[in-house]
Amino acid sequence: MNKILVSLVVVAVVAVALAGLFGYSYMEYSKTASSYSNLKTSYSNVQASVVLDDAYAHWDYIAIENASLLAPQYASNATLHWIGGPLSGTYTGVQNITNTWDKFFAIWSAVWFYTITPPSVSVSGNMAQVLSMNQFVLTPFSEPQQVQYLNISYTLNYTKSGQNWLITGEVWHIVGTGYISLQEESSLVNQVTAEAFEHWNNIAIENNTSVMQEYLSNATLNWVGGPLNGVYHGYAAINETWNKFFALWSAVWFYTEQPPVVQVSGDMAHVQATVQFVVQNATNTSQFDYINVSYSITYLNTGFQQSSGQMPFMIYMETFQITGKGPLSKV
Repeated sequence: MNKILVSLVVVAVVAVALAGLFGYSYMEYSKTASSYSNLKTSYSNVQASVVLDDAYAHWDYIAIENASLLAPQYASNATLHWIGGPLSGTYTGVQNITNTWDKFFAIWSAVWFYTITPPSVSVSGNMAQVLSMNQFVLTPFSEPQQVQYLNISYTLNYTKSGQNWLITGEVWHIVGTGYISLQEESSLVNQVTAEAFEHWNNIAIENNTSVMQEYLSNATLNWVGGPLNGVYHGYAAINETWNKFFALWSAVWFYTEQPPVVQVSGDMAHVQATVQFVVQNATNTSQFDYINVSYSITYLNTGFQQSSGQMPFMIYMETFQITGKGPLSKV
């Protein structure tokens, strides 16, 4: 019995020792695992900071319009997805990407940027991504006194190569554009309104030379109703149409029943108005008629003119739609 008791005691001691050893090993493993997790988190945080610094450097290089500094930030097979605006498209390879940035820089004489909200950065191994909403404030070469903004939903995908993070994918998504102040936009609206009234006044005084100076060479005039009904494309065809119109009348007056509706968006402007022309018949000067016209003009801003200090909006598309006509006595 004593031998059995001794054996049991030995087994119990061994079990306690093994339990203690297991507990110690588990505790050491937990410490190691925790240390590794903390180290991994610390590494990710450091790398996230590095990636964020690289993203800000990227936007700084865009702001100073330096494609030479942008180029080394890209992997050789990087892709730039440009969404919105005249540069919309997908560009692969450093050369194609930097060529696109050069085209962008050729439009703007100055660029600034802001991050509307703090960017978010995620790092997973050798991959990282930056998401940000940026606003770029720009002045165009064609109109250096004008300030516009571009709101960009920005995505930068990075891959770590050696000690450096390189851009493998970039998305420049234009989600909003406009003028930096309502005052400036109002000034452009006033400019377009003035040009529209000048156009109608030149028609009223039957000055074909002044009328034709307002058109782009590839403009289109849609004439709806009456003997001149048709679509006239190009300077010569439009000029001939107005000459025919002026030949019908010895005098012309115009009125607008209410202020025109003017919208300006980027380099385009649109005018919509209801205009009444009162005309004196060329063959019977005692006869006066009215022509009610639903008038639409689309202008293209062709650039700032240093000599006049004006931003000339030229007519690109015009619709002269007759909605009513008859003797003036029946108005």
